Amino acid sequence: MAMNTRRALLLLPIPVFVVLIGVLLAGFFLGRHDIHPSALIGKEFPAFESMKLRSGAVVTNDDLKGELRLVNIWGSWCVACVDEHDVLTEIVRTKGVSLIGVNYKDERTDALAWLTRYGDPYEYHLVDPEGDLGVNLGVYGAPETFVVDATGIVRFKHIGALTHEIFTEQIEPLLSASSND
Repeated sequence: MAMNTRRALLLLPIPVFVVLIGVLLAGFFLGRHDIHPSALIGKEFPAFESMKLRSGAVVTNDDLKGELRLVNIWGSWCVACVDEHDVLTEIVRTKGVSLIGVNYKDERTDALAWLTRYGDPYEYHLVDPEGDLGVNLGVYGAPETFVVDATGIVRFKHIGALTHEIFTEQIEPLLSASSND
C-alpha cells in the first residue's frame, strides 16, 4: 500500500500540469485579442515634438488640436499596414476625416517609397524613428489607430489593421457625436 501511495504522489503533478496547460491554452485562444484598454482614453494626447516626414517642419501635440483626427501608426515594414491602407484612403475620401500618420521605427527613404507606391491619404506624417512617441502612446506595434478629438483628448484606440466594420461600428459614432457638440 505504501508503494502505491508513493507512486500516486509521484504521478500527481502530471494531471495538474495537463489541467494547467489546458487553462492557459483556453485563455490564449478564447476571447477577443483586439481589445486592449488604453490608459490614454479620456486623457490628452501625449506631449511630443516631431518633424514632418516630407517637409521636416516641427510639429507638436498642440498642432493636433482644432478638429477631430485619426492618428494612425504605420511603417513601411508593416504588412498589415498595406492591408488597411485602402480602408484609410476610402475613409479620408468619403468621410473627410483628418488623418495624421506616425511613421513608426522606419527609415525616411523607405517610408517615402512606400507612400509613392501605395498613395498618401494622410494630411501629414510625424516621424518617430526610435519609437519614443509610440512608447508614450502605449503602442504594441503597427498598425494602430487613435481617435483624437478637437481638444486633443484621446477618445478611442484600435490595435491592428482598421477595417470598414471597425470604422463603422466603433469610430463613426465618435465622429457623429463630435459633430453634434
